Amino acid sequence: ILQCKTAEDLSALQQDLGDWISECGVPGIFSATIGEIPKIYSYVVKHYIFLRTAKMVNQFTEGMNAFGNLWDLVRNNWIAFLPCFTNMRTPLTKSSFKAIFKYEYSPRGTNHREKEEDTIYSWELVLNLIEDKLTELTFEDLLIFITGADEVPTLGFPNKPSIDLYTQEAGVRRLPYASTCAMTLFLPRGITEEQELHNILNQSVKDSWGFLKV
Repeated sequence: ILQCKTAEDLSALQQDLGDWISECGVPGIFSATIGEIPKIYSYVVKHYIFLRTAKMVNQFTEGMNAFGNLWDLVRNNWIAFLPCFTNMRTPLTKSSFKAIFKYEYSPRGTNHREKEEDTIYSWELVLNLIEDKLTELTFEDLLIFITGADEVPTLGFPNKPSIDLYTQEAGVRRLPYASTCAMTLFLPRGITEEQELHNILNQSVKDSWGFLKV
C-alpha cells in the first residue's frame, strides 16, 4: 500500500488488494485518491493488528477477570507476568542449568560417596566443556534427555529434577540413562576422567530416540 505513488499504482492496488482492503473496514478503497493512501494504510494496520483480534482478546480478558479479577492483577503488574504471557526464552548457562538439579548422594564416609564425588567432579568438567562450546552437547540437549522439556517452565518444574548414581557391573559398560517421569539422570559412580564421562553421556543423549524422533 505504501508503494502506491501514482494513479496507475492505485488502480493496480484496487485490482489486486481492493477486496481485502475493503474487508479490513475500508470500503472506500475503490473510490479513493492518491492523497488518501496514508489514511487507508493506517486503517488497514489498525484493523490487522488490533480490531481483527479485539473480540478474542476481550473474551480472554473477561474470562480471566471472572476469577477474582485476575486480568486486572496482570495488567497492574505486567512486568512480573511477562514470563507467563511472552516468549522470554534465553539460552541455558552452566549456573542456571546447575540450579535446576539436586544431587542424590550416599552417606558421607562410604565407598559409594567417594566414587560419587569423583563422578560429580567429572560432571562439573563436562558442564565446563558445554559452556565453553568445546562439545556438540548443549545444556538444552541434556535438559530434554532428563526431563523431556527443552526449556524450564515459567513457574519451574513441579519437583526438582535430580542426579542419581549407580554402580557399574563388572564387565558391563552401562551408559548413563534418564527417567523423564521422575526427571532423574543416572550417572555411573567412579568416573574420574572428564573425557570418559563426556563420551558415554554424549552417546546416551545422541543415540537415544528421544521425543518426536521415532
